[in-house]
Amino acid sequence: MNSRITLGVYRRLDNRLEGLGDDSPRALELHNRRRDALHSALGGDPGIGVMDWGDTDDARPHEYVEIVLSTAATAVFQYARVPGLKWLGQKLAEKATDTVLGETAKAIVAGLRPRQEANQILNFILKLPDGTHIVVDPPDRNATITINFGDGTLQSLQYMKAVARGDDQ
Repeated sequence: MNSRITLGVYRRLDNRLEGLGDDSPRALELHNRRRDALHSALGGDPGIGVMDWGDTDDARPHEYVEIVLSTAATAVFQYARVPGLKWLGQKLAEKATDTVLGETAKAIVAGLRPRQEANQILNFILKLPDGTHIVVDPPDRNATITINFGDGTLQSLQYMKAVARGDDQ
């Protein structure tokens, strides 16, 4: 069984803060930074198949791109823990979201959150087949994960950036 997920990703909009247009070389640099981050995060994961990269690899800059992903029912994910990931898994499980889709969503969030911290991408949106939308804002913005479930209910969490702790804490 394959399930389709749509991933929408905004590029950094630093060019606008610098007074540069969306067709400037700086906008293209930011577009390419997002492209590289997405290929790095999604291109090598055997559990997630990219069915359509959308405008990710276009030679012209785009503020937003959508990628169509698929996941197999037999997928086993290994991913780094990032702030908010446990909460996300719990909320998806509470709404009886398909286990594979929930694990896929967690794997995608775990792969893209470090790219937000590295200023390679801005916010991103996961659209699950049941109508659920997961929006993840970067730490230099609202640092929020918001889930808008297919039934219309809304849950959100403002996560904190991970802090290394010593053995004495």
